Amino acid sequence: MKLRDPRGFTLLELMVVLIVLGTMFAFALPGFLRYAATQNVKGAAANIAAQLRLARQKAISTGNQQTLHFIYQYGGCDYHIHNTAIEAKWNLPNGVTYYNPSGGGFYYEYRMAPDGHCKDSGMVIVQNARGLRDTVSVELSGLILYQ
Repeated sequence: MKLRDPRGFTLLELMVVLIVLGTMFAFALPGFLRYAATQNVKGAAANIAAQLRLARQKAISTGNQQTLHFIYQYGGCDYHIHNTAIEAKWNLPNGVTYYNPSGGGFYYEYRMAPDGHCKDSGMVIVQNARGLRDTVSVELSGLILYQ
């Protein structure tokens, strides 16, 4: 008579596997959080650059000036297109902020003219709490650079 069935796993084997997996996840979590924070900053800067380019293209195609306002947490958004009323608005990811290094604090604007030029030049620096930064440059020629 057999006392032990050879199929299956013992409770001890399952506990060892769970401890090993838990340890792996514990070591991987900080790296994943750093990666996610980096991607949030890069994604926010890329989105701001895309919205500036879109405002420029809209100004060219409609023949009307398009103004992109940066007013932190104004009207339920962080930046928006504002010509007569708030037409489109966007928020930054949690933990991500922006600022203008040339002054203006959390309020400034970029006005795209119908000829494709920008009436305002400057930079938008997007950063997170850890100090990771990305930069969007706006040139008077209307060129938008994302670095």
